[in-house]
Amino acid sequence: MSQMRGLTNFITQIRACKNKSEEKDRVLKEMSNIRSKFQKGTRLGAYSRRKYTWKIIYIYMLGYEIDIGHMEAMQLCASKTYSEKKTGYCACQVLFNEKHDLLTMLTQPVKNDLSRDTPEHIQALAMTLVSNIGSKTMADTLWKDVADILTRGSSRSSIRKKASLCMLKMVRKAPENIEVEVIAPRVISMIADQDFGVALCAVTLMIGLVSMGPNPLYNEAIPNTIRVLYKLVTKNSNSGTDFSGYYYFNTISPWLQIKCLRLLQYFPAPQGDSKKRLDESLLRILKHETKRVKSGSSSQKKNKTNADHGILFECMNLIIYYEQTSGGEAEEKKSNYRDHLDAMAKLLGRFISLKEANVRYLGLDAMTRLAKIEGMGQKISQQMTTILFSLRKDQDASIRKRALDLLFVICSKENSRKITQELLSFLKVADYKIREELVLKIAILAERFATDLRWYLDVILNLITVAGDYVSDDIWYRAIQIVTNNEQLQKYAALTMSRALKNKGLHENGIKVGSYILGEFSDLVAETKSGEQLFESIHQHFETATSRTKALLLSSYIKLCNSFPDLQSQVLPVFSRFSVHADEELQQRACEYKTIIGRERKLLEDVFELMPAYENAESLDAKVKVRSKKAVSEAGATEDDDENEDEDEDENSEEEEEDEEEDEEEEDAAGLGVMTREDLDAEDEEVSLMHKMNRSRVRLNL
Repeated sequence: MSQMRGLTNFITQIRACKNKSEEKDRVLKEMSNIRSKFQKGTRLGAYSRRKYTWKIIYIYMLGYEIDIGHMEAMQLCASKTYSEKKTGYCACQVLFNEKHDLLTMLTQPVKNDLSRDTPEHIQALAMTLVSNIGSKTMADTLWKDVADILTRGSSRSSIRKKASLCMLKMVRKAPENIEVEVIAPRVISMIADQDFGVALCAVTLMIGLVSMGPNPLYNEAIPNTIRVLYKLVTKNSNSGTDFSGYYYFNTISPWLQIKCLRLLQYFPAPQGDSKKRLDESLLRILKHETKRVKSGSSSQKKNKTNADHGILFECMNLIIYYEQTSGGEAEEKKSNYRDHLDAMAKLLGRFISLKEANVRYLGLDAMTRLAKIEGMGQKISQQMTTILFSLRKDQDASIRKRALDLLFVICSKENSRKITQELLSFLKVADYKIREELVLKIAILAERFATDLRWYLDVILNLITVAGDYVSDDIWYRAIQIVTNNEQLQKYAALTMSRALKNKGLHENGIKVGSYILGEFSDLVAETKSGEQLFESIHQHFETATSRTKALLLSSYIKLCNSFPDLQSQVLPVFSRFSVHADEELQQRACEYKTIIGRERKLLEDVFELMPAYENAESLDAKVKVRSKKAVSEAGATEDDDENEDEDEDENSEEEEEDEEEDEEEEDAAGLGVMTREDLDAEDEEVSLMHKMNRSRVRLNL
């Protein structure tokens, strides 16, 4: 490539251009020349084909669109000389992607280059291409060839490394078609390879295999992984020749140590000699970091610190994983890593107070996972001052988010009021991106640790006042459920909401809660509040409310009439006004309520008697967990649907045609005055509407 004078001159001319316009003219001129040369076809020499292909690569890297050279690049890939193959493979990796239409034409040349008889340097080119732009179809066709290279013991280290990473790409693209029984034993043996580069690639591939699903074969990787980790950690301070070339700031292959610790998190805690080696390795890592932090050398060499921190945090993740997975086991089988947890909590307490933002973020994140272990929340809450400082004062939004998550986890009955009050104070100045999550967590904490339900109701009202736009329906629905199910809270709730409704600037969610509670429990405050006062406090918000809220207010008015009969003269004009309203829901409610008031008093009392307690009402926390699980499952289903989208296009088009035919038939029937099945059902519902009215109609969809 360096001997191509034409390419060198072209790059020099491009660099000499004074402006973008001059560069574009030179590129277009060269593209025109290349296009004319490629039209010669077979008459173009191998040297010229390579030279023009490199020019196309350079032009593409400058940001210009390329519409030529794709077929020439594939022809170079099928060539027999190494220089032409190297140029062709490089061009294909730059110009193509895994969704390119011409990529399938490359499958056979690549398969030929992966055969046993092909030199290893040619195999390396082919595996590099598959690793970068390989598609699912290519993975289905070529995985056996790559597996043959991987399992062949005679391959050089560089080829085995490339084969491991190429196989990882294929496993991710087509996991269902790859026979892991063929490659797993070889990969497990490669973990113990003397070449740490090979071991690193093997551990990376094993992580990819294990993440796709469990398999008893993978358990054989545990001893090899622990032996490699033990060898790296125990020789960390020695300068033996075995480790020459693998030192990174006096740490032996930190990337391999991190990968080994991460791989072990997919398996249960080991037993026997492996357990002893792992315990010693983990203890050495913790002691080394504790000593370094105490000596104050954490900021002397940033790269050295980053490597050590990476190993330490992965070590903590492994210990936390073992503690969490052993929680339901018998006492004699439980993990004995709890001795390390106190040391981890102290270390993390130091990390979250450092100046470096990355370390503070990782410290808070690790603390959040550590706090989920039984008994550790109270110890971590000793760092409350530092955590609150990170929440209120840190300039990094991601760190404030991690601090919020940590406070949510360590909250308990003893500190719940303090944490809730701090979160409410922070809510006034919090970023808009996290306000919705912050409001939800405050509501969950208030419900979870409420020893006095009056305090819970005050917190919800405070949330509505400070950040009403971010209070979801689930939050105020739950507040109403709790008030309805707790008789001792109902009077306090009615008095509190009657005072809150006097504020003309009350958020609409507060209007909904207040109007519902006063409509249900207004008789409990009849001694101190007249019906007219309650009606006026609610009705002053009527004109500015949305249609949905107006519907709730109309229901509250007729409930007030049930408790205060003298209000009918004030409420009837409102019902009369909305009995001809354009909104169907408001019109229907107004007509029904007006009719009920005009009937005998007993009908009003029977229909709008006190609501019964809610049965099987889920807590807000439980609802959030259910929805999170549902969202995860739906996300997985969406991915599957995207993969099958192309196959379903024809079926969807046929269904659309059938739907259009049905619509045409319904339009014809409507034009002839014939009632369809839907029309008959709708008419039956309208006729029986008044007869089917019951208390669930007045529950307002709660």
